[in-house]
Amino acid sequence: MGMVVSLRSEEPVPPAGSTEPPTTLEGCNDGTLPALTTTVADLFTAQVRRSPDAAALVAPGVRLTYAELGARVFQLARALRARGLGPEDVVGIRLIRSAEMVVAVLAAMVAGGAFVPVEPAWPEQRRRRVLADARARLIVTGPEAPAPAGGLVDGVSAVPVELGAWAWGAESSEPLDLPILPAGLAYVIFTSGSTGTPKGAMIRHDAIAERLRWQVRDLFAFGADDASLFKAPLSFDISINEILLPLVCGGRVVVAEPDGELDPGYLLKLIEGERVTFVYLVSSMLDILLEAAEGTPALSSLRHVWCGGEVLTPALFARFRAQVDTALYHGYGPAETTIGVSHVIYRDSAERLAASIGRPNPHTQLHVLDDALTPVPSGAVGELYVAGFLLGRGYVHNGALTASRFVANPFAGDGARMYRTGDLARWNSAGWLEFVGRADNQVKIRGMRLELEEVEAALAEHPRVRRAAVVLSRDVAAPRLLAFVVPAVAVAEAVVAEAVVAEAERAGGGTFADEVLAWCAELLPRYMVPSAVTVVDTLPVTAGGKVDRRALTVSPPSTTDRLPAPHGLTGAAGS
Repeated sequence: MGMVVSLRSEEPVPPAGSTEPPTTLEGCNDGTLPALTTTVADLFTAQVRRSPDAAALVAPGVRLTYAELGARVFQLARALRARGLGPEDVVGIRLIRSAEMVVAVLAAMVAGGAFVPVEPAWPEQRRRRVLADARARLIVTGPEAPAPAGGLVDGVSAVPVELGAWAWGAESSEPLDLPILPAGLAYVIFTSGSTGTPKGAMIRHDAIAERLRWQVRDLFAFGADDASLFKAPLSFDISINEILLPLVCGGRVVVAEPDGELDPGYLLKLIEGERVTFVYLVSSMLDILLEAAEGTPALSSLRHVWCGGEVLTPALFARFRAQVDTALYHGYGPAETTIGVSHVIYRDSAERLAASIGRPNPHTQLHVLDDALTPVPSGAVGELYVAGFLLGRGYVHNGALTASRFVANPFAGDGARMYRTGDLARWNSAGWLEFVGRADNQVKIRGMRLELEEVEAALAEHPRVRRAAVVLSRDVAAPRLLAFVVPAVAVAEAVVAEAVVAEAERAGGGTFADEVLAWCAELLPRYMVPSAVTVVDTLPVTAGGKVDRRALTVSPPSTTDRLPAPHGLTGAAGS
């Protein structure tokens, strides 16, 4: 992870407002405040008035103009207010991905309240826990959880929504134009906690509105000809960006069908058919989509591809450059900081910056600090802290956890805070931020600590490795590092080559897995070299599209170093 690709004729485009590498690390940070603050409710309402007849939403079986979408949003917002939703109140959204979900998200904010996603697929105990922790006053439900208005769903009073059987037609469809406090609560996103208990990050109305304003005006020049693909689960905060980005500037939101994010062929048809211009994809899904689209024009409409959540490997970067002629954005940010805090833009022939997550977004300060909250020198690893206008309000109804993660900011006055991310990072000499790994994802091998992400980065630098994941074996007495790699060659070619590989082994030559192990030995200290490499044709992913390491964790066999294969295995080798 420490390797930095040297810059030659062109650099990735710096964040807005920066054209040259900063002379000091502090010069990377933006301590300014927005000139004006607003809310998503105001931005959306203004757009409904500006372009009532323009297309706003496309979903399975549904197409709505801004006037039609606005009417449903304003009616539902009035229904929520009539049932007690007000400032700082939270409404649960328990819907499958649909047009109704978009209506509910907007209605909660237009009503002056906040929403919390509650995925129908979650176990009932988790749904009830999230609703209770957020102290949800109401819950918006669909046909998959039928209930009359006022009936209880997951212990909360239900407000049913279904466009085909609209229950709120008696409410006025005129804009509400409420004086919503910009600093008020807009939404709560629950993320996994280190203790196993989910924690709800609180985000303000003006924070999410400012992120959208920056993207629309300064970053993307987004407008009426653009369309965003909404395909992430609502419980992942990037979905909020997918939904709202086009709806505050006259574009369209294209809603993927439930589970559609798991079907690359379906996504490609949707992107091509609806002329989608913006997508957010974690690196794993981007790789899968590029493979499915190879040799087709399915991605030709894209103008902006945002990639995050995982390492941007050399193989993925090269594949993207070969297949898609558009800007690639690589970003980083925890849910506690309004989706994202840094980014780097790759345009034209700009070269990949190894491990880089860019520079701070506007109105954002990033500090890499030691345990005494002192900035570490350039090149040194420290914990990453985030400060600035887009910082969240903490964790909902959890003062103790908020105090431990949102700490006093020694670089600012007036009670300013900064968020302790738990991520390790470093500034390189060019002023780019590099992600190193999780502070709490350290593992210990033979008494020495290491970051799994650093080993994965070394694997991914191999020219014939497309993707890699590393886990710790479950052998408590003698834990080992287990690596899983997807080769850059096509799976079919790998299968055809198996006979050749076997012959090479018999002749004394090494396998591809042996080659990868030797590569790691050249880049990493001995204790960081995996004990075994398993070659697979794919890596399992979670619902959010990230690599599912738990599905890769296997117990080491007792008598051999050759590991039992997860699905898609093409070969394995151990040290």
